[in-house]
Order: sequence, then structure tokens, then C-alpha cells
Amino acid sequence: MPDVILLAHGSPDPRARPAAVELARSVERQHGRARVHCAFLDHGPSLTDVAETLADRGIDQVVVVPAFLANAHHARVDVARAVAGTGQRTSIEFYVTPPIGPDAALLSALDDALPDGPVVLAIAGTRDPDALTDLSRAAEDWARRRGAPVALAHASLGTPTVPEAIASLEADGSTRACVASFVLFPGVLPDRIAEAAQGRHITAPLAQLPATTETVLRRVRNTTRTSPST
Repeated sequence: MPDVILLAHGSPDPRARPAAVELARSVERQHGRARVHCAFLDHGPSLTDVAETLADRGIDQVVVVPAFLANAHHARVDVARAVAGTGQRTSIEFYVTPPIGPDAALLSALDDALPDGPVVLAIAGTRDPDALTDLSRAAEDWARRRGAPVALAHASLGTPTVPEAIASLEADGSTRACVASFVLFPGVLPDRIAEAAQGRHITAPLAQLPATTETVLRRVRNTTRTSPST
């Protein structure tokens, strides 16, 4: 069974890396047959750093799971670039999975954690049109299952912002929205989402949820049945 590398964006926030490492440990405990490592596009260790260490140990196959919640630029372009560059420096054969999200299992877990009523699905933020299409479709599907409005909102880059989405959902004055924090790890943007919630019910970053571990495991198991990407 190939080793697994969870490849995240990386953050200078000191809370982010331990949360990524804990997610990797959770996946490793549940998998039971493979070691799971962390690498980062920024604020290292990089994919090359981790892969070179594994190659020195005789590892020749690795599954890379992009730790992103949308197939935006980082997941689609930067991950591919990192894998290609690392492939030129090692003899490792890489299997690259789809990103962790959006995934119906994650939204279902958020639904279970929230009270009834409208929801702001608060993402870190993106202007990538393909990612926005996927996220908007996920919000619409969730709204149908939930039987209540689900409004996509951005902590940065895009619009509507989280406060704007909250105001829109509460415009009639008869209901109070809750906030699904659709981010993986603690950091500045999750803090911004929590501040915008202003005491409304809000979920924690997704990395600590069992559904996230299960989604990563599903990505790994499905991808190891396909051809490797190098």
C-alpha cells in the first residue's frame, strides 16, 4: 500500500500545521495500512522535502491528497506543478486524488452540527469560475436536502461576504441564520468567519470532523485503483 501525503496550502498561523498533522494522524489510524505525511505548498516542508525523505527510505509509490475544499487554482494548478517538479527529482510514482472538497459527506456532517434554519456556507474565498460552479451547486444541493436556504459567502476575495450573506438571509427579520465554516484548518480566515458570525451558531474547521477523515480515506482508496499521475 503506498504512503500518503496530505498536501495543504500552508500558513504562517501556528495553529494550522498541528491541525494538518492531526488530520494526517487520524487518517493513518483509520487506514491502518499506510503511513500518512503532511507537506505544504508554502511554509514547508514542501512536497519535494517529504518525498525525498520517503525515497531515501525506499518508498517508490505515494498517494497525494490535495487538502483543499474546491478544485480552484491551488488544487488544480499548484498541486500539479509541485507533483511534476518533485517527480523530476525523485523516482517516486505519484497518484494524485481529487481535492477533499466539496463533498456531500462534509456538508452532511455540517448539517448534523447545525440547528434548523438558513445557513451561510462560508468559504475562504475564490474567484475561480469552475470552483465557484462546484461550490454553488453544492450549496444548492444542500439547501434542497435541508429544506432551507443555503447562501455561499466568502471570507476573502469574492462576494457576497459573510456579513452580506447573513444580512440577506435575515432580511425579513423573522429568522436567524447559522454559519457553516467551510475551511479545513484554523487560521486568519476562519477567525474572520467566526467574527462575522457575531455569536450565531457556527461550526469549527472541518479537519477535526470524522467525516473529513473518512473523505480523505475514500479519496485514497479510489485513487489507488486508477493509473498514477506523474
